[in-house]
Amino acid sequence: SSTYKKGPNGQNAQPDGGDGGKGGDVTLVVDDSLNTLAGLTRAWRPNSFGGGGAASSSGTFRPLSFRADNGMDGARQFKNGKFGRNVVIRVPIGTVVQEEVDVVEIDEVTGDNVVVRTDLMDIGIITDDDEETRTLIVGFGGEGGEGSGNQGYKKGRGVRRTRAPPVGGERKRLKLTLKIVADVALVGVPNAGKSTFLAAVTRAKPKIANYPFTTVIPNLGVWIPPNAYGNDEPHKTTGAGSEGLALCDVPGLIAGAAEGVGLGHAFLRHVERCHVILHLVDATSSDPVGDFNMVNQEILRYGNGKLAQMPQIVVVNKVDAWEEGRGEDWEHGLKTRMDRDSLEDKLKEVMPHSRLMWMSAKEREGVDDLMGRMHGFVKKVKGIPT
Repeated sequence: SSTYKKGPNGQNAQPDGGDGGKGGDVTLVVDDSLNTLAGLTRAWRPNSFGGGGAASSSGTFRPLSFRADNGMDGARQFKNGKFGRNVVIRVPIGTVVQEEVDVVEIDEVTGDNVVVRTDLMDIGIITDDDEETRTLIVGFGGEGGEGSGNQGYKKGRGVRRTRAPPVGGERKRLKLTLKIVADVALVGVPNAGKSTFLAAVTRAKPKIANYPFTTVIPNLGVWIPPNAYGNDEPHKTTGAGSEGLALCDVPGLIAGAAEGVGLGHAFLRHVERCHVILHLVDATSSDPVGDFNMVNQEILRYGNGKLAQMPQIVVVNKVDAWEEGRGEDWEHGLKTRMDRDSLEDKLKEVMPHSRLMWMSAKEREGVDDLMGRMHGFVKKVKGIPT
């Protein structure tokens, strides 16, 4: 505020203008009750019965725009302006925040600015590890300008000094991506039996069929230890980080997935939030060892190579194919290309560890032993005492 006290004969006396108020911030905060980002698009409509709602009939997913309040102007008698009200956006755990930055070049013909590409700059990730990571300020409010009272009266009297002007707040275009949080990620080639295994050990109901790419979206399930209710000791039995294990079924990976080929690339980001990779190998594949190497190569090439350092458990599925007289009508003719001993020797030659197990998810052979061993291994990786 540019105001002055009134002196004799209406002259301006001591300046008494207050500073302008600071603008509000835009903040992302974790909400444990949310598991999707659908509420941040205009196409999402909550229903009147408290449900999650659905997409509108228009089918256009326009992002929402959020703007914090401006700071108030200063006033006479050294009164500073009020700060603007902050905007709080609630998001689920595992939300990755990136800023979209347009790269502009000048068109040689028209002389206009043309957007040639849009780069993504990482800002942060919303987690529940501690209080600092549960909140992220994505847009800071502007600073209010200095009032005339900041010029002082006796000190520097008669000296003209430029007052600091107001500074505008940040304006950003953000991209929010949700990474599913789970203890174990199921990876493998298409039709390796990942969905069958998830349905066998959890209450999840993924689509199961005898053709590739049955799974087109990640599926989650929670495995509960058999003795969870067998003693008087209280156990947590739901959610990641509890006595149970949260499993994430990722769509099958094919060659070139790290560059966006197939469906797996869009969901490999979910594997980054897991603690252990359960690598399923199809015993009936024409080249099980080649499939194993291909998936590991795609994991290594994805991102910055962090996934390749994640501990793995290798499981050969469909071991019932080695037994005669097993299988339903649609499985007639299903054969293995090599015997069990040969496959074991070749896998151990390329595996950097010795965690190799065998099972039949469909017949539930070896499933209980696998889950018991994996439960202890996951707790060891997470640093939880057994």
